[in-house]
Amino acid sequence: MKAYKKKGNVGGAVGAMITLIVGVGVSILVMVFVGALGGQTYNLVEEDIDNISDATIKDNVKSGIKSSFEALEQTGDYLPIIVLAVVIALVLFLVLGFTSFAPGNRGGTVL
Repeated sequence: MKAYKKKGNVGGAVGAMITLIVGVGVSILVMVFVGALGGQTYNLVEEDIDNISDATIKDNVKSGIKSSFEALEQTGDYLPIIVLAVVIALVLFLVLGFTSFAPGNRGGTVL
């Protein structure tokens, strides 16, 4: 029975890999859908924005929309770095999870 428990420690690694795959997939989907849906929403309301009578409000709305798309573009540029940070964090979690820090300790976890 003890041999099974000792070999059963790999379960954390499987969970971490699933978390890595799901996390990367969700972040990519969010970036794609936010850009696509944001652009489609702007296309749908562009005529309403142009019909605003106050020029100051119209300019503020358009500049706000423009800055949000610029922020989305910059965040998309940093997506590889974000993915790399997630991978490094999971690798460190796995390594530290399998490492024993004290005699008699079966292994610690970071979180």
